Amino acid sequence: MSKKGLIAYDTIYSSTNEVAYWLKALLGEDQHVEVKHFDQVISVAPYDYVIIGSYTRWEKPSKRTQRFIADNYRELAGKQVCYFLTCGDNDETMILKAPGQQAHLIAGRNYLMGVMEQYPEIKPVAIGGFGGRECMPHLNRIDTFQVWMVGKLAKESAPWDGLEIWESLVPERVEIFANEVREKILGLPPRTDCEKLRWFWNSVQPANRTAAGKQKYTPKKYEERLNTKKIYFTRSRIRGDLGLACSLIKDWAAQNGIDLQEQKRSFFNVYYHANKQYNGKPITIHVVAAEFVEDPGNAQLSFRSWDKPEVRKGAEEDITKAEQLLWANGRKVG
Repeated sequence: MSKKGLIAYDTIYSSTNEVAYWLKALLGEDQHVEVKHFDQVISVAPYDYVIIGSYTRWEKPSKRTQRFIADNYRELAGKQVCYFLTCGDNDETMILKAPGQQAHLIAGRNYLMGVMEQYPEIKPVAIGGFGGRECMPHLNRIDTFQVWMVGKLAKESAPWDGLEIWESLVPERVEIFANEVREKILGLPPRTDCEKLRWFWNSVQPANRTAAGKQKYTPKKYEERLNTKKIYFTRSRIRGDLGLACSLIKDWAAQNGIDLQEQKRSFFNVYYHANKQYNGKPITIHVVAAEFVEDPGNAQLSFRSWDKPEVRKGAEEDITKAEQLLWANGRKVG
């Protein structure tokens, strides 16, 4: 007997809704999968598995999503559950440093960590942070302000500048998530024809009505270097897994007199503070290692210093040493 599934979601501008129906199609037309907004769900009892989807608000799933999980917590704890989010940035090595806050991980699956910590008895079979879509002319006032504020805080870039529609969703993440559900919950083989269903998301809507050359979606760079008055930032990737990347980062710290303090760990990324005094001034290098599902066999790395250029020179040199160690023996992936 086939399992009965529910994709329950919250949406504000319909992106999460589009992804929910896309997932239903990827799971298979012959599968019993109901797609319902939370407003249409009074019980999760009839279902064998529940996929919960949400947009992101203030670095978390929406309040209605959190309330849905809280209201159904006991029943969900006894079922197979998956979480997915549509969100802005998809780079899970991202760190946000905002006034009055400690620097912290953002983007993608990082936004699900709070819910998973709050409800530990729910053991998700799969989680996904896909990215999403912003249609700037139709954002409400709060969201318009939030996009503006994040753009001001972004020391690296604001890729939505000049766009009326900005997309960050990585299609492969949706497809890999669906195949995880197929394999781990439904006992089915992964689909190999996923790309033919991308029309659920793809659109001929322009990025900007007055600038035909603009692109809605530009894949995130795996390799990047930025040196400004506000930040020293590097991004790269190596052949290997998260364990290897973390081991090499620890070797680098030990070899260079750096006090390495782990700040946050998940199954897909680790965030460190690398602390050291340079010319008598304590500086923290923010280091993240991660694995992305769409780039199997590789580990993603980022290093950041927000100190002023005149005091961070030693930190820049240590970051270069870290990269030399990480990239050695042909590990660097271009």
